[in-house]
Amino acid sequence: MHKYICIYLTFNGGYMPRIAKDIRAKDDFIVNIFDANTQDLEDNYRLYTAFESGWPVVIKNLTIPKLDYDYYDNLLDWTIPDNKWIMPWYNSHIKKRDRLRNERDWTEEQIDVFHKKHKQSQEGWNELFDMLFPHYKTSERMLSHRYNTLVENKLHLDELDEQHTGNEQQIRMFVQLDKKRSRVLTFGPDVEQLYKEYYDDFKLGELDKENIHSFITEIRNRCVWNEQKWDQFHHPLHYITFDPGDIWFFNAQWITHQIVYGTKLQCFEADILNESLLKPELCIAERIKYF
Repeated sequence: MHKYICIYLTFNGGYMPRIAKDIRAKDDFIVNIFDANTQDLEDNYRLYTAFESGWPVVIKNLTIPKLDYDYYDNLLDWTIPDNKWIMPWYNSHIKKRDRLRNERDWTEEQIDVFHKKHKQSQEGWNELFDMLFPHYKTSERMLSHRYNTLVENKLHLDELDEQHTGNEQQIRMFVQLDKKRSRVLTFGPDVEQLYKEYYDDFKLGELDKENIHSFITEIRNRCVWNEQKWDQFHHPLHYITFDPGDIWFFNAQWITHQIVYGTKLQCFEADILNESLLKPELCIAERIKYF
């Protein structure tokens, strides 16, 4: 049996359980929560340090400029057969239109409207990011859309393509667009915790720390998706429920995570140059040198 401690937080005068911490965890699990109604978040030092620490960050009551919340909430979500994961809609998919036609059976007029809303949302996310993190220099930014219902995918670390050399930290910022349903995620051990826990069991000392892409992939494959076919409950898991409109972000390469339930979502990704971090020594490339 897995035992959890529920943490109760107060927002807008109401109490509700937001976080369930797995008491099996040997290390602390920290969630940094900000409320735009009571805190000035523009260029807030605490936001920088919260992200660079590697822990999840949640922002309540913050509206993304130019994002048409009603439009996205009214889009019909759908379920993929066998609950299979499908690639989100990126800009290239929206321009080519094929996936929108095939997966949603939309008319050209509907696709035109979605393309317009996508461009507006991208502009709004850029404005929001520049307001929150004006000191960060980025090499690439992109917005993706995820509107299919997904139930309990695999615990994982995100794998970036080989163009990511380790000279950048990727932030992934999400917003829950479904106004009626919350999104539930679990978070498990981070890369450092996995490395120390399974160093001998899975011969992690042989991994090449100079190749960030390969290192993260092997940590995931050996410690999370290993040959023993552990299910996700082998690891301590902490649950977070995100309310409609919540924004959250974290470094998806650093901490293991899993969708328990989710529907309508946008994800804004930005590759932050390590040199522009407040504490460059906290980038993944530097951290793993000292494991």
